[in-house]
Amino acid sequence: MGGHMNTTAKAYRDLMAGIGDISKTTYVIGHKNPDSDSVGSAIAFAYLLRELGIAAEAAVCGAVNNETRFVLDTFGLEVPEMLENAEGRRIALVDHSSYAQAVPGAEKAIITAVLDHHGMGDIADGTLFWVRSAPVGATASLVFLTYMECEVEIPADMARVMLMGILSDTRGMARNVSTLDRIACDTLVEIAQISDSDALYSSMAGALASYGEMDDLAIFMSDYKEYSAGGKRFGVAVVNAFGEEEVRLMAERMDALMEEVRAERDLDMLFVIVNNKGSDESENMMYMLAFGDGAEELLEMLYHNSDGDHYYVFKENLSRKTSVVPAIIEWLEGL
Repeated sequence: MGGHMNTTAKAYRDLMAGIGDISKTTYVIGHKNPDSDSVGSAIAFAYLLRELGIAAEAAVCGAVNNETRFVLDTFGLEVPEMLENAEGRRIALVDHSSYAQAVPGAEKAIITAVLDHHGMGDIADGTLFWVRSAPVGATASLVFLTYMECEVEIPADMARVMLMGILSDTRGMARNVSTLDRIACDTLVEIAQISDSDALYSSMAGALASYGEMDDLAIFMSDYKEYSAGGKRFGVAVVNAFGEEEVRLMAERMDALMEEVRAERDLDMLFVIVNNKGSDESENMMYMLAFGDGAEELLEMLYHNSDGDHYYVFKENLSRKTSVVPAIIEWLEGL
């Protein structure tokens, strides 16, 4: 950004200085089953902290998906190091704010910051830490905003990882897009020197739906999250397929695993969303599956979209973050 730093930027920098400890590294890490927004936000926020004089490293707590690996490989960037347990370490959490989705050991870690665009979870230990939460399409947009506030120049590689997160979580700027997301996307496309962001997202979506040699259980767990509400524990998995026929086949494959996964993870209810990543929006289709006591009845009460054969079928995409999970939580807490 250059030039003389204004007083507001200095205030933001001083505020963020509390995240650091000159004697220890802060690990910036996203949620379990990391996706493009959690990984891109971790990489970019760790860089920002280092530019502010804070020792920081990006980390992941699971294998990255094919979409994330595709983008990192395309731009010659490394996957962050694995952090298997955070006990006793300083950590900054991105793209989540609940212990159920956090790296193992988070309950006994020193949490220094949380950046999230979901509903705030149960991350708290009675101490003050830096928090940024807002209803935007991607956590990476909040990271971008923090760069702007602190007047830290964004290099091309950091622009690319933030753009990766924004395009992924907004489905190519087509869903849950705020004014901040648009400003961030336009600015980052220019800095990243991306000539065609639509083509980039199309390639990302193709990589995400291409599960390679992964078995069905690995596919099931590749984008899976757990929640608690009303004394119940439930999980929601999101998987992808190309085209109407493949969506139905994927739904059948995931359905065959639901009893096993629910028992293994000791859940009251389990849900699966199967998205159609086909390019023809007029033929868009999303399937939802439910398993557990009252789970199918819950979906029937919420959506009334049963196909009469165990599945719930939608012509529009329903977001797990903004539609499905909030509706389930509201229903469970109202019991």
